[in-house]
Amino acid sequence: MVVLQPAWNRYVLSSASHPSREDSAQSLKLFSSSVVNTYEFVSPLPHKHLQRTSWNHWQLRDVVLCPSQRPELYSIYRCNVDRYDIQKQQSTRVLGDLDFDPVSLAIGGDFIVAGGQRAELAVARLSDPCAPTVVQSGGSINNMVALDQSRSAQPRRRFRDSAAFIEDGVTNLNIMNNSTMPRLVVCNNDHTVRLMSLPDLHLVTELKFPTAINYAAISPDGTKMCVVGDSNEVFLFNKRGDDFEKIASLTASNDASFSCDWNQGSQYFAVGSQDGYVTVWDIRSQQKMVQLETFQHGRSRGACRNVKFSPSGSIDLLAFSEHTSYVNIVDTRSFEKRQVLCASNPESIPHGDVMDNAVQAAFSIIDSPSMMRQDLQITGLRFAPDSSALFVGLEESILEYTVDKIGRYSFSTSEII
Repeated sequence: MVVLQPAWNRYVLSSASHPSREDSAQSLKLFSSSVVNTYEFVSPLPHKHLQRTSWNHWQLRDVVLCPSQRPELYSIYRCNVDRYDIQKQQSTRVLGDLDFDPVSLAIGGDFIVAGGQRAELAVARLSDPCAPTVVQSGGSINNMVALDQSRSAQPRRRFRDSAAFIEDGVTNLNIMNNSTMPRLVVCNNDHTVRLMSLPDLHLVTELKFPTAINYAAISPDGTKMCVVGDSNEVFLFNKRGDDFEKIASLTASNDASFSCDWNQGSQYFAVGSQDGYVTVWDIRSQQKMVQLETFQHGRSRGACRNVKFSPSGSIDLLAFSEHTSYVNIVDTRSFEKRQVLCASNPESIPHGDVMDNAVQAAFSIIDSPSMMRQDLQITGLRFAPDSSALFVGLEESILEYTVDKIGRYSFSTSEII
């Protein structure tokens, strides 16, 4: 049986298919078996939580967090950080009336940290958030902040004998701080990734890059770090405690990248780029596994702003959000099955593996998906820690999509073979 491919599935590319610098000589190769919206990994009709969120920088869209097994979300709204109780459907202000509009947010253990556009860092304890410490961390925009959940004590053996060295364009400064206090990772527009101790915000390690840095992700096993910024380079590091060793510089697409993430097994990492591509690598070979294009392909509405793997269980999903309205969910067992969610109108995209000629013709006429609905700004994307739900932040609400965990635990005969 011939499966008619929807118009938006034109560019689901294999590892050799996108004409970047490292593979421009290779020919395009389509995943001909890749089908969009044949599968429902999540329920297409979400539950709407009336919790407002805001993006305070047009390119930074990671302001919704689900940091623990407790049924609660944290999000940025204007100059505030709110906690939303999912079960009670009640919102509580955690950090209120900050002197700056946060663009990044991190929560881990008892700490909450918000980063601003003029190097501001607001640090507080969740157990007593009334009096946050606000400092200027140096540099420019704190594009991303994150809590390093891996073991932070200084290792017995360093990657280098010197506390400061330059390797392949990246300057590594390690202060040799033996403290076991929690670590804060800060990505800044001044070309740095800083590792700082909490709550005192002392500098522990500083990595300097040839470009502004937008995002960094430490692997779940704590041994690797992926860094992306305003170029198409992807910087890959070994990590041991507070020490980092650059092991590779890879090429994503042809534009800047604003998000990256690791799968729960720490063997795959994905990078979302502004030109509408998501690239996935296998750390073991450092080769591209697949390159996927967003539904609204291109660097305007289709720019990829956020990419997240399902963090637990045998769910094996990769979600990535676009600049407006659309979220893509991909099966990471084969990367050949995709579900597309439209946050502005869940029923605007037809489902099923075959569309009749009339429907196919109608959708081929609509070259721009924006003609089908009103654009909604997506502010964040996050799986629940147990992978039971996917949360999508909008300006007026947060949408909760239920993951079909039973379906993901089931395998077809061909998949088992």
